[in-house]
Amino acid sequence: MLWPLAVAQMTSWGTLYYSFSLFAGPMQAELGWSNTALNGALTCGLLVTGVMSYPVGALLDRHGGRWLMTFGSFGAGVFLLAWSQIESLAHFYLIWLAVGVCLACCLIEPMLAVVNQTFGSDARRGITALTMVTSLAGTIYVPLIGYLIPHLDWRTTLCVLALLNLCYSAPVHWWFVPPRQRRTQAPSAIERARGRVVMRRRFRNPVFWGLTLWYTSYSLTASSLIFQLVPLLRHEGVANSVILTTFALIGPVQALARLIVVGIAPGASIAKLGAGTSTIVPIAILILMFAPHEMLWLSLFAVCFGGGHGITTILRGIAPIEWLGREYFARTMGAIALPMMFAMALAPSIAAQVWSRTGSSRTMLATILVGSLMGSVGYWLAVLSRRPARIQRPNSV
Repeated sequence: MLWPLAVAQMTSWGTLYYSFSLFAGPMQAELGWSNTALNGALTCGLLVTGVMSYPVGALLDRHGGRWLMTFGSFGAGVFLLAWSQIESLAHFYLIWLAVGVCLACCLIEPMLAVVNQTFGSDARRGITALTMVTSLAGTIYVPLIGYLIPHLDWRTTLCVLALLNLCYSAPVHWWFVPPRQRRTQAPSAIERARGRVVMRRRFRNPVFWGLTLWYTSYSLTASSLIFQLVPLLRHEGVANSVILTTFALIGPVQALARLIVVGIAPGASIAKLGAGTSTIVPIAILILMFAPHEMLWLSLFAVCFGGGHGITTILRGIAPIEWLGREYFARTMGAIALPMMFAMALAPSIAAQVWSRTGSSRTMLATILVGSLMGSVGYWLAVLSRRPARIQRPNSV
């Protein structure tokens, strides 16, 4: 089950998220739309994904992920086909609003919930393996799409990406996501009330808010750096080959970090791993701010950022299970994902605005650093709040 779903997850990220910036230039040249207008569609789509995260999590808790994830991938394929025929900016925004709903159904949070439902106490290994494959999405799809666009044109390339979702991801989600166990009767009023009580108690738990701050900061930092790294290094006069090598290193380093967690430190505590990742990601930003933009230092940046980013993605799936409880996990992940997706949507434009208004790339990086340090605050809030929380389990009613 796991490996086909991991490749489908990689396909979703590669075709729907990492691909966007590669299409912006050709679309701007053909259609004459500004870069701000184009990126506004992505922002709107990711905001919709955030808004839909909690309702999707509630549906997944009740009915499982098969229908939702199949719908997400099938819809993504249909809307990529519609994107390939686009002529109107208004229609482009409507398409991305719909894509935002599909993303909420097929990206990482639903997949983590499916793994939790299926693997139970062994979910940690499943989540680690899943995210290890997913980390290669940018490494594989960015060069692939970069090759296809000049050879096929951007519209035909979108059709190819649509077919990957329609012919691979959607069938894989249908065949390999287990159906939720059928109920002999509808959930009782007591069961529904229990879900509300558990979630209210969880929302009052400082561990939940510490995790939410940590992961929101992680999304803000990662999204800002992923979208601003290439423009930043080009602005600094770094050779294109060095830029591409630096960017390409991040994905394999993420995968290697996750492989180390699986093979060498499978029993490492979340607290120790979190302490490491919440430290090395700010160090990566400091390297980018103050070190010479040469291959050696940029490689060190890629190792620190990729390693921290890679392990934090694993912790994003397993820390809520171990620190908050397995019950109503999809709903919990949906609640955490709401501010995360907002941060992912708004961070690139906020970083670009800071850079544009101040005229200083270092000021932009300092802003990203502050956001990253807020994640460290969230991590320690969650860790230090756990001890008193053990007196009463958050999933007991």
